[in-house]
Amino acid sequence: MDKLTFLNIEKSISPERLAVYKADGASNETALARYIYNIELSKSLYPIINIFEVTLRNSIDKALETFFNVPDWSSAIPLTQTELMMIDEAKIKIEKKGKEYSHSRLVSELTLGFWVALMGKKYNNQNFQFFIIKHIFHGCSSKQKSSSAMQKNLAEIRFLRNRIAHHERISHWTDLEQKHNLILDFIRWMSQDMHKIAIRNDTFEAVYKNGITPFKLFIEKDF
Repeated sequence: MDKLTFLNIEKSISPERLAVYKADGASNETALARYIYNIELSKSLYPIINIFEVTLRNSIDKALETFFNVPDWSSAIPLTQTELMMIDEAKIKIEKKGKEYSHSRLVSELTLGFWVALMGKKYNNQNFQFFIIKHIFHGCSSKQKSSSAMQKNLAEIRFLRNRIAHHERISHWTDLEQKHNLILDFIRWMSQDMHKIAIRNDTFEAVYKNGITPFKLFIEKDF
């Protein structure tokens, strides 16, 4: 790849974003291959993160409906100001879309951060948190089912999800395979059927195993 071609690509991506892929003195070609590899890794994780997030929010929703014995628990659950603001923001989004409020629309609009917050330390002594953990994570070991383990693991998945959503680098993570397996574990604990769908749509292992080699070959051939 000639220098001008690389500079044009670097300009499109931004020098700052591309710099992290060549911080160890890697060549321009290797840096670009790493960048494309990161895109492919992120893309491969998207389906199972999507399934995880949708299954988590709907599972918690149903658990809270049962716990509070009301279809719309949003005004019954004891929340801190932060989560109350998240609910208000979700309602505003529904209104801005020109749609009438419904509980199902609220559930869809609430962010992953909201659902993870419900499992956080601030709600450790709330009975609804114990109820959620007990009733939606079937097949989870007692060690993994503890509040502290749940909080740690959910926070890690959320962090990975946000890195991907903001197009940040994840390809250098040494525990990325473990994170992938953790997401699949959570899906399986919540729903065996959704786990089957996740496995069917999961391409992570192949992308991870092949590494940057296919992208180096692409650059050599096309640039």
